[in-house]
Amino acid sequence: MTLRTLLASGLVLLLSTSHAQDWSSDVYKTGELYPGYIIGADGKKTEGYIKYQNRYTMQNEVLFYTDKDDKKSKQDLKTKDLKEYKVADKLYHCINYSGGLSGSAIRANLVVEEGCITQYVWYNRAENWAIMQKGASETEEEFMARMYPSVMVFVKPGDEKPRSLDYFGMGFAKKMAEYVGDNKELARKVEDKEKGYGMLNILPIITEYNAACGK
Repeated sequence: MTLRTLLASGLVLLLSTSHAQDWSSDVYKTGELYPGYIIGADGKKTEGYIKYQNRYTMQNEVLFYTDKDDKKSKQDLKTKDLKEYKVADKLYHCINYSGGLSGSAIRANLVVEEGCITQYVWYNRAENWAIMQKGASETEEEFMARMYPSVMVFVKPGDEKPRSLDYFGMGFAKKMAEYVGDNKELARKVEDKEKGYGMLNILPIITEYNAACGK
């Protein structure tokens, strides 16, 4: 592996970690029901309650109750059959991204920031997750981040497919300039490698794009 590839991989890890969501058990408890809603493939929105699960499982299934006090109201839904859902403070969009695997499987990705380019986070599951143990000096979040490594994902209207952060790792200036190409001034700054428009500034670049795109 080249030094350039190692640096790109390190950046992916750095930005993914810095944009991780709050999963503290002090805020929401795994296994508890919290208010939320689902939007089905037909666009119909249904209010109810959703069982809070770990960050990986939440992307693949939704345990939905129309009545939190009635177990018979439970529906075990697959995220591939939904457009969107929300549980507590977590909003998910069901898009064609499932961890970089081949194909175009629709899975739920957690929304980080909505805009003309919407930012998501997807949680993979470590290969040895079933036997992993929390280190003596690890915090709960550090352990969970190790068990469920995150990937940043971007979606722009008209995209054939979502772009994960590592897509921009090699040849950043060319790829990002093309991605924001309808904003000619921003694309020029990126392509010319102006100060503040390199790969380390990918999030500010997207924020600048989003701020201008609605004007």
